[in-house]
Amino acid sequence: MMNRTRMVFFLIIGLALLIVAGSMIANFVREDPAPTPVAQSGATPASQGELTIPTTNLKSPDPVFAPDYDAGDGLPTYICGADAFGSYFTLQQMQMAGTDVEHGFHLGIVPFLLDENPAYDVSEEQRTALLDSGQWNCLLTTLDSVALSGAGIVTAVVDESAGADQLWVRDVPTINDLRDKRITFSRGSVGEYFVYYVLSIARLNPRFDVTLVPQDTVADAVAAFNAGQADVVSGWEPDIYDAEQSGGVPLISSNQMRIAVDVIVTSRQSISKDANLVQQFHDAWFAALKAQIEDFDTAASQIAQWGHNDWSFVYTESAADDLRTWLENVAQADLGDNAFVMRDPTALINRLGIARRVWAASGVDAPAGDVAELVNPGFVARSAAQADLQANGAPVNDSFSISAKVELAGVNVNDAETLAVLPCRRFAFVPESTELTLESRRILDDCVAPTLTQSVGLFLRVKGSSAWPGPAGTYTEQEILDFAEARAQSVVDYLVSLGIDRTRFIVEATLPPVENRESEDPEVQAEDRYVEMTLITVGR
Repeated sequence: MMNRTRMVFFLIIGLALLIVAGSMIANFVREDPAPTPVAQSGATPASQGELTIPTTNLKSPDPVFAPDYDAGDGLPTYICGADAFGSYFTLQQMQMAGTDVEHGFHLGIVPFLLDENPAYDVSEEQRTALLDSGQWNCLLTTLDSVALSGAGIVTAVVDESAGADQLWVRDVPTINDLRDKRITFSRGSVGEYFVYYVLSIARLNPRFDVTLVPQDTVADAVAAFNAGQADVVSGWEPDIYDAEQSGGVPLISSNQMRIAVDVIVTSRQSISKDANLVQQFHDAWFAALKAQIEDFDTAASQIAQWGHNDWSFVYTESAADDLRTWLENVAQADLGDNAFVMRDPTALINRLGIARRVWAASGVDAPAGDVAELVNPGFVARSAAQADLQANGAPVNDSFSISAKVELAGVNVNDAETLAVLPCRRFAFVPESTELTLESRRILDDCVAPTLTQSVGLFLRVKGSSAWPGPAGTYTEQEILDFAEARAQSVVDYLVSLGIDRTRFIVEATLPPVENRESEDPEVQAEDRYVEMTLITVGR
């Protein structure tokens, strides 16, 4: 099965002590580990063992280099750690095509869980420390992991998960109905973050409102779900589809909720000590991605020729089909997408802040500090200034949403299903007005905006309700409906001002219950002053 161990970083006290120890001796110069080239067949050489890194007393697997690697040619090395994941295989393509050498360096890849070799079973704590200490130049991981660890700097976006991550359920029609349910997932993975984020939409606390049933792998989580040990399972394809065996059905996926974003994270030491080399790597990355877009079959063949095919699941005889299968539910970010995002990285910074708040709500300690300092847009900007790096074409999945207006034409909202009723529904308005107060805007910023800005294909039904004050005959039914709709429209107008597409809203108005109409009781009137918001989806 495809292995997608994109784990999030759980900082532990022992790691903190290691980092402190490393900082005390940071003035010592480290010799780069002597790399071992990969045999032409793609098999890992028998001599390839573990390297002890004295500055942090951590062990790192030897990086895997290209078959024709020449340690004596004077070129610097650039070491990146990465899982087996389709959009990450641009690294393997870069090696086999010689794009790294063309840009003045040798790329060394540390492939996690390579061929089930225990030497490459690198813990999340080790990954964080090796990047944070500068012994690795880069790490390919998820944005929520960066928010949690604070290690390294985001220098480019790789992709958005566009359906690969999914939440399957039994007898749970909406997100609100997750309360009191048992939820299983692969601990420490992006699947766990997916659970916490979905719960946050309905303001459900993962520590008190649900029962968490963590497992070691996605396969274990699905097995627990099928065995009746859980009501909900979070995971990724293809394993997640086995949840159908016990009557599971999808509730929501990353095709609708684009919260899993993969990024290139660069060590602070690499940026400060050799920014030119960091730029060379980014130029090579976008050159390889351009080649993949323009000649997909050749790129896939190069990835297959890298070897370790049972790890990558990209085989020589079916390379193009295999790589396309990986990428169909992954919206890759090409250079144009990256240039758009990094020109004003506010959207990326906001997502980092959201991720940190979601983790904090789950009871996980996250570092303090300004998340804006975790993004450096300069390397993408310099790559984007080079016309020869611009791709002529589009990736397999061209639905990367951060840089584009979502195309909603043709969507029939009459076929929509309720996904969640948002818990925020009481908003204060300026007296005798439809203008939202500052506090009401703050509530919308916190309760609604994050979900809509990170979703694709989700709509918001906004229903306004107004009190119908007495005495009898003071107001007509139409006046009450118009005022209720105007207040709902005021909520929509504010959300549109935050950059959310107006076509994603359905505005409605409702009258108070018959027994509350033309009441002169202030408490009764207060019951009917609200704006209800329902998150709806078209096709699960």
